[in-house]
Amino acid sequence: MSSPARIAVLVTLSSSLALAAACGDSSGDSTFGASGGSSGSNGETTSNGGFGGSSGASSGASGGQSSGSSGGDCFAPVDMYIVFDKSGSMGEPAGNGAPGDCNVGETKNSKWCRGINALAGYLKSSSAKDQSAALQFFSGNDGANCNTGTPYDQPAMPSTGYTVLPSTAFDAALNQRTPGGGTPIEAALRGLTKFTAANRTPGHVTIGILVTDGDPQGCNENLNDLSAILEAHYQATKIRTYVIGMNGATFTNLERIAAGGNAPTHAATVGSLNNACGNVTPPCRFWNVGDGDPAGFIQALSAIQESADGCKPGGGSVNPPK
Repeated sequence: MSSPARIAVLVTLSSSLALAAACGDSSGDSTFGASGGSSGSNGETTSNGGFGGSSGASSGASGGQSSGSSGGDCFAPVDMYIVFDKSGSMGEPAGNGAPGDCNVGETKNSKWCRGINALAGYLKSSSAKDQSAALQFFSGNDGANCNTGTPYDQPAMPSTGYTVLPSTAFDAALNQRTPGGGTPIEAALRGLTKFTAANRTPGHVTIGILVTDGDPQGCNENLNDLSAILEAHYQATKIRTYVIGMNGATFTNLERIAAGGNAPTHAATVGSLNNACGNVTPPCRFWNVGDGDPAGFIQALSAIQESADGCKPGGGSVNPPK
């Protein structure tokens, strides 16, 4: 978008009904804490009131259940659909649009360049092992349908389904895009919710991620309506939606949208990521990753992955058999 730099990653975490008793189900609105506990409809609370804390994200060991990638008696990997903002302001501060473009591995002072390097780094990292991802981009230059979410209801990479991580296959798609255009968040949300609802692997926890650098521009811009899209999606599917924001975003607006996604709240400090709630009083639901520094951005994505782990207390609900 053409307003000052803003990135928000709206992460939709798809959670369905629990598949097996061995896997941790938290179909209610929960708070995922560093101690491995959760706060939900059963009234159980964590020691810090949110996911993470100064000591970082929960390892799950204290919760008595194994991680989805640890090979324990519960295995419920996360499938994530990431819808990444490529609006013009993503090129700032180097310059709106193309001046801020770069390829993975290059350095340029832009939200876009830092963001794609962070995303590529996470998707090929060992911490993402056994998880899966699909990637799409959105901006006002795509001729998107605000009512149906087309073309965001299908990924750019892979063409269908998800790619098992870690993988370098996403680098080409990230390199091929150039920032430009506005920020039709409604269309992005509708596409994201449609894809995640239709692509749920049995035994996995499906998630989706939206990355955007600002407030809604184009389509329906009403924050309550946008939050309601995610709330309806969650009520119908138990799929959660996460939002991540960067410097310049209106954090209170992102928090209002993220409330409908029903992602667990988290602390202001999670591992190496500080000020994760921005100017919103913690615990919060959206994620602030500052100027898009890859280390902090990757920490947020890793923490989101962990909070979605269907084998941990407070994690996502596991997709049932078809």
